[in-house]
Amino acid sequence: MKIKRYLATDMRQALTMVRDDLGPDAVILSNQRVDGGTEIVAAIDYDESIVSQFTSPGIVPSRSARSNKSSTRDEALDDLRYTRHVERGQDNRASGPQRKTDTVDRRRPRHGDESIWSQEPTLVKMQNELKTLRSLLVDQVSGLAWNEASRQHPMRTRMLKRLIALGINPAMARKLSDGVDESTDIDHNWRTLLGKLAHQLTVTNDDILERGGIVALVGPTGVGKTTSIAKLAARYTLRHGSGRVALISTDCYRIAAHEQLRSFARILGVPMYVAKDAEGLHQVLETVRDKDLVLIDTAGMGQRDRRLYEQFLVLRDSGFDIRTYLVLAANTQRTVMEEVIDGCRDFRLAGCVVTKVDETTSLGGVLSIAIENRLPLAYLADG
Repeated sequence: MKIKRYLATDMRQALTMVRDDLGPDAVILSNQRVDGGTEIVAAIDYDESIVSQFTSPGIVPSRSARSNKSSTRDEALDDLRYTRHVERGQDNRASGPQRKTDTVDRRRPRHGDESIWSQEPTLVKMQNELKTLRSLLVDQVSGLAWNEASRQHPMRTRMLKRLIALGINPAMARKLSDGVDESTDIDHNWRTLLGKLAHQLTVTNDDILERGGIVALVGPTGVGKTTSIAKLAARYTLRHGSGRVALISTDCYRIAAHEQLRSFARILGVPMYVAKDAEGLHQVLETVRDKDLVLIDTAGMGQRDRRLYEQFLVLRDSGFDIRTYLVLAANTQRTVMEEVIDGCRDFRLAGCVVTKVDETTSLGGVLSIAIENRLPLAYLADG
């Protein structure tokens, strides 16, 4: 038996050295991390039966075996001492339980060895290649399934493509397209699907301008809350006169944030007030009790900003019955709108106002959000 130790910077280089030196029949006896790289102990002409005689518990070689193979035994013991880092002068005739423990420890892989093999560049590269192959396989299977569906249900597939292109949630699009009649023409099926989509959408029937009351618009920054309040106030003024409308701003975070709303109020000839907190809002609402419609403009915050939640608390703690509408921009990403609605789940929303309809390519995304969250649609607005 020939045993050698190899030191290399990484596992791949060490294995290459073993293969070049001892050949493909070499046996790896141990490997471990050392300062400067990796250490491998390998052997050639490895006789497992000889080594097992001295490592198995309770097995002692016979006298004839010791006399005939004394040199082989000494060599094997030297090999075992080397691989286990045992000094020659140490007593190798340990008790039975100790031998059993050594055997179990040697057969069970150590945590350090597992870490070494898991970080071995060759294995890491192999794992990455397997992930790539899996992705390719999933894409191929999905493509085959889609082609099969297109062949068996061509009309349903075309309607599904149209709904997804419109921006409808894929799950909702599949549910809508399940009822497509393959025997009718595409225009009839498309009108039927749009009718089903409209039937699932709840509207408020011009609730703000018809009922009046105290209305607040909330939402993230830049969705058009102030502009929407100005439009609602202008429409109500044209219907009922300027003396029956009042505007309130609770945006005290930005510099001169309420100046835009004050300009709109001056143009329309309606009063405008500023409230800094729930107590101030309560006092202002007491002042405008005689108004039929009070519109409250809130501060614009990011959907992850804690202050957006505080805006809801100001409205809730004012002591008045305030109907709150969420303002959503139609050109906003679907995931962003979902985060906005998730942040408002603790509060009761009367509906939503969809703005910037003229700046989006499709309304499917915001309509899907409204349907999924059962949020009534109050108004659509450009800008």
